[in-house]
Amino acid sequence: MGFRRRVRPILDLLFPPRCVYCGKLGAHLCEGCLAEAQPIGKDICIRCGNPMTQRGLCHRCRRHPIDPLRGIRGLFFYKGPISQGLRALKYQGVRDLAPILGRYLSAYIRDHALSIDYLIPVPLHSQRLAERGFNQSELLAQEVTETLGIPTQRAWLQRIRPTQPQAHLTREQRLVNVAGAFAVTADASLHGQTILLIDDVATTGATLRACAHALHQAGASEIWALTVARAHIHTVRTDHQPALSAEEAFLLWDGARRHS
Repeated sequence: MGFRRRVRPILDLLFPPRCVYCGKLGAHLCEGCLAEAQPIGKDICIRCGNPMTQRGLCHRCRRHPIDPLRGIRGLFFYKGPISQGLRALKYQGVRDLAPILGRYLSAYIRDHALSIDYLIPVPLHSQRLAERGFNQSELLAQEVTETLGIPTQRAWLQRIRPTQPQAHLTREQRLVNVAGAFAVTADASLHGQTILLIDDVATTGATLRACAHALHQAGASEIWALTVARAHIHTVRTDHQPALSAEEAFLLWDGARRHS
């Protein structure tokens, strides 16, 4: 057990934590607020993990060729206490939220009997890491390692150039933004290994796919991604896009409805 975990009960007695969502004393995310978290469930695209009205392949994954990333899975919708918790972890430095949120990742891996050789957290660029002081994805991965014993390899994958924040970019801009941004270190032993990428939240999956591309080129045989949350994808049509079928239009509408 790490030093932080040993002294945490004492610190909690002296300085009781306050829920980042409702403000109640007792925990950084109280049980009442966690009960409000909305799981994405099983009705998803089996490849990109986006919610659908029924399990299957979404219209985008039917149109685009298969990439090295076998599948993305997000546990909760990025809203309410989950989004607030992730923002507090990432931007306010409330690191004690990592064990609370990381236990859901551990439970998913355990419940689905995933055979994983290594966990690899999505890396930050060295400049961003110096500014923030920690990588939230690494903290989440370490929680899974402590719970399930799957080793985390934080140094094998590096972000070799800074990228813009993805939040306000379109899907196409996100792909360009992270293309070639990641590289595998020379000492990484990836050949034939099954890798699970860990991140806090996914939107289009562009960052996860860029990571998977670098890992695949280095010899990883199977790559999956697991995130605490999945953000709503805003679909923007242009004159160059084909018109949506009635079924596709309904799926997009229903996804927006679920996030509202």
